[in-house]
Amino acid sequence: MERRDFLRRAVGVAAAGLATGAVQAAAPVVRSVLGPVAPEKLGAVLMHEHALTVDWSELYETPAAPVGPPGSEIETTLLNHGTAALRAWHDSLPESLRPGTIVEATPIRVGRHPDLFVKLARRVPVRIVACTGFWFEGVAPQHPWALRLGREKDGVRRIADLYIREIRDGVEDPNGPWGARFTGVRAGIIKCATSTYLRPFERRLHEAAAIACRETGCPITTHTTNGGGLEQAQLFLKNGVKPEKIIIGHMGNMDDREQVEPSDYHRRIAELGCYVQFDRVGHAAYPVEKIARLIKSLVDAGHSARLLAGHDHVPSVYRRYAEPEKPIAGWQKNKVDFSIVTTRLTAALGELGVSGNVARAILVENPRRVLAF
Repeated sequence: MERRDFLRRAVGVAAAGLATGAVQAAAPVVRSVLGPVAPEKLGAVLMHEHALTVDWSELYETPAAPVGPPGSEIETTLLNHGTAALRAWHDSLPESLRPGTIVEATPIRVGRHPDLFVKLARRVPVRIVACTGFWFEGVAPQHPWALRLGREKDGVRRIADLYIREIRDGVEDPNGPWGARFTGVRAGIIKCATSTYLRPFERRLHEAAAIACRETGCPITTHTTNGGGLEQAQLFLKNGVKPEKIIIGHMGNMDDREQVEPSDYHRRIAELGCYVQFDRVGHAAYPVEKIARLIKSLVDAGHSARLLAGHDHVPSVYRRYAEPEKPIAGWQKNKVDFSIVTTRLTAALGELGVSGNVARAILVENPRRVLAF
């Protein structure tokens, strides 16, 4: 067959398919660091964790703590610690909740090492979903790269374009100048964060996240600081984000800036159609029994399809971030237990009369739905 005839026939077949509805959009998938995954292959999902490290150094305009070169003592130590924590969680899961998935919520240039995520994901059965997005200003300065982008002409658009590139092509390689190199590890969620009250530059980052979400379908997950979740949701909705793409995080304590258990506030967010995420389960101000009560309140109000959970655990943190020199001694190893949600929280919910089907929705079905695009 002549090439010209082949192309003519191929076009004709495609046109016929479109006319009959035979050509369909690809099924939504979840973007893991090792590639796309069918939603039904996730198992239980912890929606806000840090797989390996957090390092605030660049927020203070000092060099990031080195984790390489490949095979170095520090890289091996970090990987071994993260591997042990994730494998222990996987091994604790019943077969129906395996292999297990974590959403890795470390923002751009705050300890996000995509090469290590890949190495970690190849060591454990647990799937890892990386994020794009910059952090907030409540406890540290905004990253200077974000500030530089945001102050340029069409700054919100430029930040959005960075997020979109990380979602569609792969996240930035932190081993070098900002934006000089990018990896093939694609982001599967957009991270946004606010101080207790929304600050001007944080608003710009939220507007950029809204653009990236609208143009890619990638969901948004948020950090709140004792308030601001409702404002986040309203800002995203005003900027055209579908409510089912919005996850309001760190719920469970002082979320309305006043109440320790603000159930009515959580209901207002859920009534908008957004997800309410209890992702600090087991922290001092977020004890298991308290979170179980807050979840039950939302379940009783008919919002079980809008609930998500996690721990916000960090296996290793670099503590000497403000110092220009970065000795290995600056690393702090944390004892983390990724099984609190899937063991203690589910048990506490059962004691309150929350059904196993609802617990499965929180751990399995709701994450599948929100993470796939």
